[in-house]
Order: sequence, then structure tokens, then C-alpha cells
Amino acid sequence: MAIKSSRGAALIIVLFIVALASILAVEMSANLLVQVQKSTNIQGHQQAKWYAYAAEELAIKAILQSKKDDPDKTTLKQIWAQQGDVPYPVDNGTLQGKITDLQACLNLNALRAQAPQTGSGSTNKTNPAHSALLALLENIENLPAEESEEAMADSVYDWLDEDSITYRSGAEEDEYLSRQSPYMTANSYFASTSELRLVKGFNPLVMEKVLPYVCVIPGSELLAINVNTIDPEQALLLSALIDGLSESGAQSVLSARPEDGFTDIEEFFEQVNQQGAQNVKSVENLFTIKSEYFKLQTQAKFVELRFSMTTLLQAKDGEVTILARKFGGVQ
Repeated sequence: MAIKSSRGAALIIVLFIVALASILAVEMSANLLVQVQKSTNIQGHQQAKWYAYAAEELAIKAILQSKKDDPDKTTLKQIWAQQGDVPYPVDNGTLQGKITDLQACLNLNALRAQAPQTGSGSTNKTNPAHSALLALLENIENLPAEESEEAMADSVYDWLDEDSITYRSGAEEDEYLSRQSPYMTANSYFASTSELRLVKGFNPLVMEKVLPYVCVIPGSELLAINVNTIDPEQALLLSALIDGLSESGAQSVLSARPEDGFTDIEEFFEQVNQQGAQNVKSVENLFTIKSEYFKLQTQAKFVELRFSMTTLLQAKDGEVTILARKFGGVQ
């Protein structure tokens, strides 16, 4: 009986060891599969990233070629603007890119520019970009704002300026530090339009209405709207920059634009004057027919992995410089 009992105990121990070994083997196998999948995902993500970089190089070549073919103007008929919605096939994936002109929208950083002097001892800080943003906010239909349009425009100025003194009905540190999640004003340039969400009055619904008309050129106060690349759907921006030009009048101006663009800025203002615009001479320097700042939005797919990248580019003196990159999302 003792021998049989010992054999039974040994059998149980052996079965326990076999069960434990089986559990460990399954666990090790599962971990190995996770590591293999993780490594595959990393490699796939890296390949999609390199595809996006390839699109970036292609965009640079397209911009350079457009500048070479027609150095005197930038239009929507040039190579850089010829993009379709159909993704380009690559090995085990697809690649899609879209280039837009950053001078076909209101550069928010231009609100930081020095305002023109109106007389000795003047404390006026309103510059053309500030006035344009205010007019834009006032003319956007059904703007779901909780603040006045003037307060919102002044708050953008206060976010950008170097001091901590509240301008008119704007907002500075005391406003933002009193919130449940306190923060300070940047007192510097916007890096992305998404930062506008932090400014007083710019709730998500307002952002949705405003974003089609505004953009950010990193570190630049440039305000020079290219009348050859501004979209007819952005006619409201044109009317916000020119006194006496209604939205319908701005649409008429853009409808009269030649297919290959205006040959000079005077041709554009001839159309503007026909629509009853006023004080045109005072805003002539706000418009151009050439652009040097562009934005590339790239979507790359490798197998089932997706990679998004936004690149800001500057074309100047025969070269294209990468100003900034953002991975994922939209800038």
C-alpha cells in the first residue's frame, strides 16, 4: 500500500510539473507573438514614415519646378497645386499628399506686427491683420461666439504681444490664471492654429467656423494674400481685408480671375474697383501674386498601418526650406 501511495504522489507531482510547463510554454508563446507583432508594427510604421518623407521630397521638387517654370507668379494651375483625391500606389501601400498655399489665408502671427503710427503719442495697436480678423469674425454667418468679436480679436493680439498689459477688451494672464486649469499667455508667435483654442472666446464651434480662413506661418508676421491662389470659398477673407468690398463682390472678383491667374496686382485691383471697393491704395501692400510659404499634408499607408504628417515649407532664392513638421493629426 505504501508503494502504491508513493507512486500515486509521484504521478500527481509529474502531472503538476507537466501542467506548469504547459502554462509557461503558452505564456512564452503569447509573449513571443506580441513581441513579433510589435516589431512588425514598428517596421511598418517606419516604412510608412519613409513614404511620407518621399512625398515631402516630391512636393519640394514640384514647388521648385513651378518656380522655375513661372518665377513671376504662383497660381493654382502650377504643378504643386495639381493633386487628386486618388491615393498613389506604392509597394504594399498607398501615398496621398496635398499642398496648400499659406498665403491664401490670414496669418494669425501677422497680428503681432507693429501697427502703423497714426500720430505722435498714438497708443493704437491695431494693424491690418487685427482689423481683418475683427471684420472676419463680424461677417461670419451665425458665429456661435460667447464673447464679442472685438474681444476675441483683441484677445488674439494679447496672446501674441510681448507684454502682459490687457489691450482694450482682450485677455492676459489674469484671465487665464483664474481658470480651473490655469495657464499663461504665450506672448509669442503661434506655432499652430490649434493654439487658437486656448484664446478667450474661441470655443470648438467658433474654431470650426474660423479655421477655413486662418493659418499660421511660423515665426513670421507676413500678411501678403496671394490673389491667384485664394479659393472662391474664402471670398469672405478678401472682403474683410478691403473696405467696401462685399462677400458677393469678392466672389465676383475671384470668378473673373483668369485661369492662369492675374498677371499683376494692378489687374486684380481693377476688378476690385469695379465692385465698389474703397481706400484701395491703403491695402495694396497686403496682396501679392507670388507665394513662398506652403503646407503639405501627407497620408501614407503601409499594409494596414497609417502615418500622417504635416510639413511647412518656404520657397525662397531657388531653394525650399522645411520650417516645421508635425506627425499625426492636422496642423
